[in-house]
Amino acid sequence: MKVRLLLMAALTVALSACGKPQTTCSDDASKAALETAIREGLEKVVAARSEDADGNKLVGLSKIRAAIADIKLVLDNVRTTKEDPNSTKKFCTGNLKIVFGAQVFADADKARSIAGLSKLADAADSAGIEKGADYLKGDLDYSAQPTDDGSKVVAEFESADAKLDVFGEVIAASLLRSKLENKQRLDQESAALNAKQQEDAVNAANAASIEEAGLAYKTADQALVAIWQGLDPETRQRLLPQQRAWIKRKDATCKVQGLQSSTDPAQQRITTYNCLASETQSRTAELQGYLGGE
Repeated sequence: MKVRLLLMAALTVALSACGKPQTTCSDDASKAALETAIREGLEKVVAARSEDADGNKLVGLSKIRAAIADIKLVLDNVRTTKEDPNSTKKFCTGNLKIVFGAQVFADADKARSIAGLSKLADAADSAGIEKGADYLKGDLDYSAQPTDDGSKVVAEFESADAKLDVFGEVIAASLLRSKLENKQRLDQESAALNAKQQEDAVNAANAASIEEAGLAYKTADQALVAIWQGLDPETRQRLLPQQRAWIKRKDATCKVQGLQSSTDPAQQRITTYNCLASETQSRTAELQGYLGGE
């Protein structure tokens, strides 16, 4: 939306010989009217930039006005770009310098960083604004015209959206720094809490799965021992070398399966237990064929 501001400075201007009030681009009344327009324009920009997505105001109007009152406006290199002999309106261009202060810039850059925005210097470059250590500077087109009674000057500028946005963004961002830092801290704490809760839940689930798999292996091993002890002594003696070899193979095979299953130690244990239970159950079924001394 194009910024269009008309502000009137309550300053008396001189009358020309023909009785019409006159002003110039660089006289005090015109400059005062323009400064008022700029400050009020900045107030609107800052207020808009200081709202959240729901339209809630994050910074009070008094703080905004105080911050704008602290900046220094300097208008120089003023020149008249157009004038009409049939009109008292003058079209002007001036070099506007706004001194914010180094701390305001630091706060604004920090706030922009938290919000994921580019540095202030980049925003200034995009808008054709010169950025110094504590100031922003750029040309501004405006017009100045006295009222018919000569008591006031109307200052008006258009198509200054990009520059005014950057000027206002500096103030808004600096005012929002503490709130953005606080929100960032709360978000980080919330994320850490969620991560801890998820970790605890995963650990609890893994512990339960490990216990379940371990019990399954224990049950399978108990069944195997019962079958082994049920064999007659002669059969056990004959099968003992085979049984020892099976135990070594079982342990080695299940260890490899566990290590290959995952990088998570808990999942490795679960896989190992499941493998041990499966191998043991298979061996139990084989030994059942030897019951009765066969």
